[in-house]
Amino acid sequence: MTKKTTASKKVTARNPEKYDTAYILFMNHVKQDEICQRLDVSPPTLKTWKVSGGWEEKRACRTISLDDLLHKSYKKINDLLDLNVADFSADAFSKAVQQLKSLKENHTVDDEISTFLAFQDYLIAERDSHKEVTDSFIKLVVKLQDIFILKRKTNAKR
Repeated sequence: MTKKTTASKKVTARNPEKYDTAYILFMNHVKQDEICQRLDVSPPTLKTWKVSGGWEEKRACRTISLDDLLHKSYKKINDLLDLNVADFSADAFSKAVQQLKSLKENHTVDDEISTFLAFQDYLIAERDSHKEVTDSFIKLVVKLQDIFILKRKTNAKR
């Protein structure tokens, strides 16, 4: 384990509530200086949390999802099918279908991150409707999801 990771875990362990809140704010595109100010944490601490938790990758996955790419591929194929026979290009159609197949081929860690983020949004939206869905429950779910993703990323690199 590196020094940076060890230090990060100590900081996280001392301030789990601030860490979780910072994560949620970061995922909602709140500026980092505002997060630091709101939670009274230093910029280096926030940076350590961000790096050790892979927050940027998770937020990027949320912004550019495989679902969006698939939707665009479906639209492109549909547009090609809607062309009249004289304008139809079998080559362009074949390439679009091949692109779609390659996108759908494998289930990736990014797919899981995207699903987890959508589920987190769902829990936050539903917490007022279900007494069992408390802030501490949501934080536990997020923590377990993060552990799962980090293990998957570690296993994928081997």
